[in-house]
Amino acid sequence: MGVWAKGAEGWRAAAPPVTAQAPEGARAPSGGPQPVVMEAIIDSAFVGPQHVVFVLPPGYEASGKSYPAVLAFAGLGESVRGNRAGAWGWVEKYGVVPAMAALHRGDALTPGDFQGLIKGEALEGYNAALREVPYEGVILVCPYPPNVLKGSLERSDYERYLLDELIPYTIKHLRVPSSAGGWGVDGISLGGLLSTWVGFKHPERFGAIGSQQASVNSRAQAIDKLVARNLGVLRTRRLNVATSAQDPFKEGLKAFSARLTRAGLEHRFTILPGHHDKRFVKGPGSFELLLFHDRALRGGEGMPPARKID
Repeated sequence: MGVWAKGAEGWRAAAPPVTAQAPEGARAPSGGPQPVVMEAIIDSAFVGPQHVVFVLPPGYEASGKSYPAVLAFAGLGESVRGNRAGAWGWVEKYGVVPAMAALHRGDALTPGDFQGLIKGEALEGYNAALREVPYEGVILVCPYPPNVLKGSLERSDYERYLLDELIPYTIKHLRVPSSAGGWGVDGISLGGLLSTWVGFKHPERFGAIGSQQASVNSRAQAIDKLVARNLGVLRTRRLNVATSAQDPFKEGLKAFSARLTRAGLEHRFTILPGHHDKRFVKGPGSFELLLFHDRALRGGEGMPPARKID
């Protein structure tokens, strides 16, 4: 199925995304590599007009290279602020542009890159991993995340928008893989619940499934049913579950990780420093998102060691 936008002449092919400007406080430092931010509005046949924001590696236009793509969902605070705010969350509120720029600098990451939360031995773990396997880059595809904490997790129309419209739109207009092995899905908090639901329900469409500080415990039974239903495919996917020492969802995520282990699903589970707040997502959260999918969608090697800080 194609992607269509309703105009005066009826239904027509949707236009390519356009370059957009990140707010001043959300840009990469001047003088360094600058990721490219683009946006589009897709008039979905299933859920109506939808804002979507794309974050591309620095030098994307000139490089001619293709990059793995990641559906990245923002959290509840952005979801309830409306369709545009939800799509712009990772750029405007979560610091993913400076984090991406830091990874593309090609030099050592610093505590400042991580909002002061990663330092010492932990920081060396990141830098050692990057020395061993240099970061190549991913393209983030950031749609509006519906509030799946309210009502049913089942959002069949929204899922059809993601799978039958947004992903094909991205493949058409950007240099990303058409195969499932080149696509990941991830999110923070509410977005982590959404990425787990979408990824575990449709694992045949993604090579990697991640979540950060995900509010999965409230929907544990429904997600466990997806694990049982799709166990065979999930065993072939790369999985990442990240939380933080002061995350109120930490205990639920520890239990979730234990259930995945009992089901025979190999996965990376890490507990990082920080609270459930913007400082965490601007620091370790954004780096987890970018590094996990860069590694998982390119063969799986080169992640920093998982940490278990309690």
